[in-house]
Amino acid sequence: LRSHTSLPLASHTTSLLPTNTLYTMKFSAVILALALAVTSGERQFKPVVTASVGHNKVGSGITADGLNAEVQIETEVSDELTVGVEYDHGGSNPIKSVFAKISQAMGGGNVDADLSLSMGDNSISGDVKYTSGDTEATASVNSGSSNVVEKVELVQRQVVNGMNYIFRPTFNVADSSMDLEASADLDDKTNLLVKLSQGSDNADLEISHAFDADTDVKVEVSSKSMTTPSVEVSRRLDDENTVKPKFDMSSNHLTCAWVRKLDKGRTATVTVDPDNSVDMELESDDDDDWTAKVSAPWGSFADADVTVGRKFNF
Repeated sequence: LRSHTSLPLASHTTSLLPTNTLYTMKFSAVILALALAVTSGERQFKPVVTASVGHNKVGSGITADGLNAEVQIETEVSDELTVGVEYDHGGSNPIKSVFAKISQAMGGGNVDADLSLSMGDNSISGDVKYTSGDTEATASVNSGSSNVVEKVELVQRQVVNGMNYIFRPTFNVADSSMDLEASADLDDKTNLLVKLSQGSDNADLEISHAFDADTDVKVEVSSKSMTTPSVEVSRRLDDENTVKPKFDMSSNHLTCAWVRKLDKGRTATVTVDPDNSVDMELESDDDDDWTAKVSAPWGSFADADVTVGRKFNF
């Protein structure tokens, strides 16, 4: 009788699965192992919960169907590892995704990976970044894409005689196109930013200049409308109030923002767009403080959308 060596069933089965499915299974296994480590390890389970609750068109009445909520729960497994889950109330799948954030020293630099597993299509996506000194290289990955690596970005920062220079090329894998951003301080009051996109065949130029301690001007010009730039002026009226009008010459469109500093590091911003909407936003320097946003169509304030959120540390 001839003897045969048989393959293990698990190895034979997984070899028949698509590569993306294998990635998903392995990532799911890692998340499960991390979850078990959280509950059984020596580190105390101290979750951080970021919650955002909103309602669309509050003037029509507050109903359960109009509510939307997003909750993110994360916890540190170790100094190098954080895991969590995203919950989406109102979505087809309440568990939107599970994620892991990994930070590890490597080769004189540091690797940071922020990856999430979508419950909708079982795809794994996110960024993997390597940092060494003033240089960063980031790969954006998506197992659900025909190209697992969607784009690669390089950032090189340099300071010469107190002037900042940033060079940021990006390679897009899908169409093999290049994007480029280059920023340079022309002097201590003026910055020049150039954006080139091979895929969209466009070039943008942005010049920012500080006239004095209270007045900044930013001019944006596109290669497709060189003679009609947009101009934004930021004028500080006093210690608490700043106004920011912006005029787009290509569309004769004017918008204006009013920024008001409040107590305890809070800031209120009202943005008026007479052709579209009015937005009111409350922010804070403290990550654990409340945030809020109200957005209403211009002339129909009863159709306002309202969102409030906060981070909770347990």
